[in-house]
Amino acid sequence: MAQWIKAAACLALWMLAGPSAAGTDSVVAGGLSSGELLGPAIRTILSLTAVLAVLGACAWFVQRLRSGSHLKGGLIEIVSGVSLGNKEKVVLIRIGDEQIVVGVSPAGMTSLHVFSESASKQLFSEHMEQAE
Repeated sequence: MAQWIKAAACLALWMLAGPSAAGTDSVVAGGLSSGELLGPAIRTILSLTAVLAVLGACAWFVQRLRSGSHLKGGLIEIVSGVSLGNKEKVVLIRIGDEQIVVGVSPAGMTSLHVFSESASKQLFSEHMEQAE
């Protein structure tokens, strides 16, 4: 990866310096002289920067949609979630006055535990002690 970065940096410097820095002052028929090379190089770099900025903005927008922030405020709300592996996850969902712990895996979704309104006021550690 570092070799690609070095090669790209060398190419960019060569484009900015022009052929006259290498000792050749001749212009090939239909080519650009060394003074006319700086403008297109700057335009290319600015265009690349703009494309990368748009790509980054799109990635940020998709990440924001995937985080579940758009689900808040409705009847069903994802309170929290914990990843247990590549494809396994435990999610706490609030539906009305109940909170449901759901296990999500490639095989499907499984309800693990349901907390009612009165139970949700107790600490989670108290529930775990009762389960033992």
